[in-house]
Amino acid sequence: MPAPKVDQYKRVEQAPVSGRRLLAALCLWAALAGAVVGALLVLARVLAPGWSRSHRPVLNGLLLAGAYLALLVALALVFGGPRGFRDRLGFRFTSWADAGGALLLWLGALVAGGLLTVALRPLLGPPPDVAARALRLSGDPLYLGLIVATVCLLGPFCEELLFRGALLGWLRSRLPAWAAVAISGSLFAAAHVLPATFPALLLFGLAAGYVRVRTGSTLNTLLMHVTQNTLAVVAAYALLRTG
Repeated sequence: MPAPKVDQYKRVEQAPVSGRRLLAALCLWAALAGAVVGALLVLARVLAPGWSRSHRPVLNGLLLAGAYLALLVALALVFGGPRGFRDRLGFRFTSWADAGGALLLWLGALVAGGLLTVALRPLLGPPPDVAARALRLSGDPLYLGLIVATVCLLGPFCEELLFRGALLGWLRSRLPAWAAVAISGSLFAAAHVLPATFPALLLFGLAAGYVRVRTGSTLNTLLMHVTQNTLAVVAAYALLRTG
């Protein structure tokens, strides 16, 4: 009699994330990011000092993208590339219903986060419009392309793999799901170092963590993150155009 088939998603979801792998990824990221940023600065100052001075925003965009690419490479090396992203970090499609539910939960977190930010404004101050500040730095098409691609795609992809994939995956093997979601969401919000936006980022982190636990997929949380950042960039661009 043939053995019963094991659901692939359930089998993959059980793949653990060890503390050693997580620590190795963070250490490798620091080393790679330092090397990439250092190399870019040296090349800019030695090979094109005039260009680097006159195109400072472009150089900053390259440095930001380089830091995220270093994180992506570190995660790929430590967790085994695309297959490891799927098996250990949950980067896989589950269902259209899960994707739609993730977006609905994102919308609820967005509204609640906005209301909470307004309520706490006397205590935390006005939230900085990071997207608008970034877009104001330069109208250079290369700079704008780098910033939009990094903010809307590369950054969310790397952050979801790190926070909802590796970090939450490691915490879930040691703590109840609610505690793992709370800690990973808090660290995600704190990592942005923007006190005035901490409440909204925390609510997003909690919502994304819940989706990760509920669906087992960081692809669903990436959809939330990409939508969030893209909306912020589009809104900032619209305000700059009308202003």
